[in-house]
Amino acid sequence: MDTRETERILALQQLDALAVLDSKVADGLEHITHLASRHFKVPMAFISLIDGERQWIKRSVGMTMRETPRKESFCDYTIRTAEPMVIEDTLLDPRFRDFPLVTGPSAVRFYAGAPLLTADGHAIGSFCIADKIPRTLSEDDRAQLQRMASLVMSHLSLRRAVDRLDPISGMANSHQLVDELDLLVAMGVTEKRALVYLDMPDAAAAHDIASALGAAAYDELVRNTGQRLQTLMHEHATVFHIVGTRFALLSHAHDVESFHAVLGGMDEAFDAPLHIRNIPLNLALNAGMVSFNTDREGVLDAPRKALAAIKQAQSEQRRWSIYNEQEDDTHRRAFRLLNDIPQVLHADEFRLVFQPKLDLASNACHSAEALLRWTHAELGVISPAEFIPLVEKTALVKPVTDWVLESAFRQMSGWAAIGKHPKIALNVSARNLEEPNICARLAELCNRYDISPSQIEIECTEGLWMNSEKVLQTLHDIRSLGMSIALDDFG
Repeated sequence: MDTRETERILALQQLDALAVLDSKVADGLEHITHLASRHFKVPMAFISLIDGERQWIKRSVGMTMRETPRKESFCDYTIRTAEPMVIEDTLLDPRFRDFPLVTGPSAVRFYAGAPLLTADGHAIGSFCIADKIPRTLSEDDRAQLQRMASLVMSHLSLRRAVDRLDPISGMANSHQLVDELDLLVAMGVTEKRALVYLDMPDAAAAHDIASALGAAAYDELVRNTGQRLQTLMHEHATVFHIVGTRFALLSHAHDVESFHAVLGGMDEAFDAPLHIRNIPLNLALNAGMVSFNTDREGVLDAPRKALAAIKQAQSEQRRWSIYNEQEDDTHRRAFRLLNDIPQVLHADEFRLVFQPKLDLASNACHSAEALLRWTHAELGVISPAEFIPLVEKTALVKPVTDWVLESAFRQMSGWAAIGKHPKIALNVSARNLEEPNICARLAELCNRYDISPSQIEIECTEGLWMNSEKVLQTLHDIRSLGMSIALDDFG
């Protein structure tokens, strides 16, 4: 593929024309093809896009075929020139008489197409009219066809621009960032760049501002923050508005270490109050940065790594965080563990072990503590110190606790069948104690497995939850069932 053709294909991809024309959004292009059909008094009008191998027929009037091999398309010839191409009778032209559009149901005898030209002069396809009888086309009509092709290109360019601008800030959005990253790969020059994800302020602070000052003030906050970043970064990076008060900075082609230094020297500028509705606001900043090579692998992974870096900055309450592979591996492992737990609940990877509590005076065992253990099918033994804190922070805490309670009561029922009735301590988290039906579930398990409530001890971790009236009431209700309460570490 020669350089010119490579640039043409890239122009088609950058315009995102295939996706735009696959959209069901009413954008005026359908009206242009209908207008062309009426104006030129032809039964067929369509937009044709040409990629490396195929012709794609879009927004058509009177056409049944939706695609053809590129080498069997009229438009493959049209895009080779800047002027309209007219075939007055396809059966008389040996180049085209055996094409599917001629021999198939469409039975095209007349074709005229004007190239769809980008601002750089690349033809990504053509705007076409066709008929089932031979025809001629006047010079005025050729000019009109070209004007309609230009109108189609204006619509495509506008749609792409709208799709890549945030409606609140008016700035380039995440779609445009993806395009810019893809372009770095397409350029074929491997170099170092930096990508920064930046929250200014974070989502919680932004929510507080919106709640206090209203939605219009929030929009003003987003716009003013974006403008400040663009002013500060105009010589160093391109600024993108990702979502909410999150922005991205893509460094220009220069030394990445220098870019790091530039950002580090802007703390005073970032700290300057931002005025919203004449109210000065000091906005907290969290940012995560990653350096990457502009090859395919580096570009694909850069946004995820920048996101991991900003998450690290937020968790450690730091302003800046540089991507750290070891920390990222920890986050990815945690995500995998949490993602695997719903399936584990229905497999054999979880198990309970019972740690006996000995009466030193009699050397007898009358009670035990049920402890959850996990042997992962691929990762092996997972320490409870690793996975239980993760579970406690998510909605998984309820199904995991339910599994523990069900398994413990089932084992106690088995022991009762052979005449053994130890008291079992069961760990629950503070979040479990906030569940509205926790007492009812415990009572139901006692009834179903014929276990006396006096055989159950509920252990929970001492903490701030002790100031919660709801949790304290739940503990009181559990004791009313006949169960005992103990404060201990969960796990």
